[in-house]
Amino acid sequence: MKEIINKLKVKGKIYIWKYLENSRNYPGWNITTDKIGGESLLELIDLMKTFKWSSKKTFQTIEPNKNQLNVSNNRNGKAEWKSAQNLTLNLKKEIEPDFWEVIDKGNDIEILLGNNSLLKLENSIKRILNNEGDFAISSNDDENILYFWWNLEN
Repeated sequence: MKEIINKLKVKGKIYIWKYLENSRNYPGWNITTDKIGGESLLELIDLMKTFKWSSKKTFQTIEPNKNQLNVSNNRNGKAEWKSAQNLTLNLKKEIEPDFWEVIDKGNDIEILLGNNSLLKLENSIKRILNNEGDFAISSNDDENILYFWWNLEN
C-alpha cells in the first residue's frame, strides 16, 4: 500500500496560499482545488485511510490566480500573499485522532494529522467540489487554520 501511495500522481490544480496582510481576519493558509485536483486528493485520502500504518505524500501546488484570490476577497483581492510550492499530507496513525497541525516550511507546507482530522479533510475537499467554501479546519492555534474556498473553475 505504501508503494501505491508513493506512486500516486496527484493531478489537477491545488491552490494554496497565505495572506501576509490582514492576519486578524485571515491568519492561516487557504486552499482550493479544481475538480480534477479535488478528485485526486480524495483518491489519496482514501488510500491513506485504508492503509494500516502511518503514511505521507508530498505533491506540487500552484499559485492562486486573480479569480481565486477574489473569492476570499481579502482587501478586495489585493492583499499581499505567498504560496507554497509543495503540500505534504502526513497521517500519523499513532497520534491523537483529532490532531491537526499546519507546519510552514518556507516554500512548503506540511499538514500533520490524525485519523479523525483526515476524515475532516476528506469532507472539506468534497464540500469544495460541491461549490461550498468559506469554512476552515483548525486546532486552537491560529497558525493551524486551513481555510477552504469554492473554486470558480468547477
